[in-house]
Formats: sequence, C-alpha cells, structure tokens
Amino acid sequence: MESLLEKSFECLREEQCRSYLDRLGLEYPRHLDREFLDRLVRRHLEVIPFENLTQVVCHKTVSMDLEQIYEKIVLGRRGGYCFELNSLFLGLVRGLGYKGYPVACRVLRRPGLRVPTHRANVVCLGEEEYFCDVGFGGIACLRGARMDCSTVTETEFGSFFFQPEYKGWLNLWHIPNGEEKSAAAKIMMVAQIPSAPIDFAAANAAMCGEDSIFTQGVMVQRMTQWGPFSIDGDQYTSRGPEGKKVVQISSDRELETILKDVFGIELPQKV
Repeated sequence: MESLLEKSFECLREEQCRSYLDRLGLEYPRHLDREFLDRLVRRHLEVIPFENLTQVVCHKTVSMDLEQIYEKIVLGRRGGYCFELNSLFLGLVRGLGYKGYPVACRVLRRPGLRVPTHRANVVCLGEEEYFCDVGFGGIACLRGARMDCSTVTETEFGSFFFQPEYKGWLNLWHIPNGEEKSAAAKIMMVAQIPSAPIDFAAANAAMCGEDSIFTQGVMVQRMTQWGPFSIDGDQYTSRGPEGKKVVQISSDRELETILKDVFGIELPQKV
C-alpha cells in the first residue's frame, strides 16, 4: 500500500508519457532498465533546455503544478528550471513504471552552507539507486549517477561520484575529463531521503523573487555532443569541433533567433 508521502510524488498518465517521449524523440520502452533511464536523462538534457524566461521575461512565479508544467514544457515546447524539469522528469519515469522519488539538494558553488534551493530525483532499479538531474543548468551528468560511494559514473564530459557528508547527506563531485581525482570539484549536497513536492514551494518562491539570480538575466542551456550551449545575460556560448565561442547578443531580435534556432523555444510575451 502506498504511503501518504509516496502518493505525493509526481506521476504522468500514459498518454502524457507518450507525448513527452515524442518530444524527446524516443519510443515507448519495452524494458525499464538502466540503459533506457540513461537515454532518458541524456535526451532530456539535449532536447529540453534549462531556461528562466518565465521569471525574467514574464515576471511570474513558476508553477509547481504538474499539469501546468506538462502543458508548458511538453505541449508548449518550452524549457524550465529545476523545480519544473525534475518534477516533470519524475512524473515521466514513474508514469512509465520506474520507482523514484524527489530529493532536496544544497548547491555548493559558494563557500558556506546554504539552504536547499535545488531539486533532483532518485530512480531505483532493484537495490541500486541512481541520481538523475535534468534541471541543474550547470555541470550535468548525462546519465543516472550511481549513489554508491564506491562507484564512479563516467561520461564523455567528466566523471561523477558521491562521498558521505553527514548522516542523510552525500556530496556529489565532478572530475573534468583528463584531470586527476585531486582536481575534483564538489557540486552539491544531496539528501538521501525523499522529499514531498510541496517541500520545494518555499525555495521555488524564493528563486522567483526579485533578489534571486533567476530574475536578474536570461539563463538558457542545453547539452550537445560538443558540450553545453548557453545564454547567460547578453552572452551566447556555443561549442564545436574547434572549441568554445562566445558572442555578445546585441538585440531582442538576435535573442529570439538564438532561442528558436539553437534551443527550439520561443521568447514568451513580456509582461
């Protein structure tokens, strides 16, 4: 029998899952294994961008309602940020039949201990648990990262591993390609117990407030075979066989073109 907490976890209906998979360019799975989970994570990061246009252009608080998120991202072909993207992703994997739950995270970009302002997911395959984050907007693990402190998860853009922080919390580390383990950077602190979606309401409201970094300038990112393409304020960063290129965005028209051609999304109407 499902507990009250488990009943709160997001879950999409079959027809919603099929539309979601269609947007990702994936067929409905025959087998729910790690291989397909990894494909889901990667395609999500490649197809559906991290973006904060609702906050910075529309000046609205992001909705945490699953139906509204589905309409915006799947039907409206937009992107979103962690409280939207990882909510929708959990709804997909649970709707397909995987076991999973949301977890709170503390971002460790700055010194000191911050309150949890990030949401990710854990997907369970038997006794193994995999950390799946499609909404960070920064360094991304392109597959489920095994939440086992003796395991390193390898990707073509670096390696990821967990180490204990304190009871109930693990630290997620990243090692860039070609670097030694001594060059590892701590990305975030991840809770080892489930949260309810409602637990993220206060953080979502704060991240949509006027003092939040998410309301100060446009942020957009999606992964490609060469690495992340991104917009940060008025700077557009692309990557290719020759390396990284950074250009200045000089007008709203140029921003609209990049959003449409590179990220596959439309600039919403300003409020």
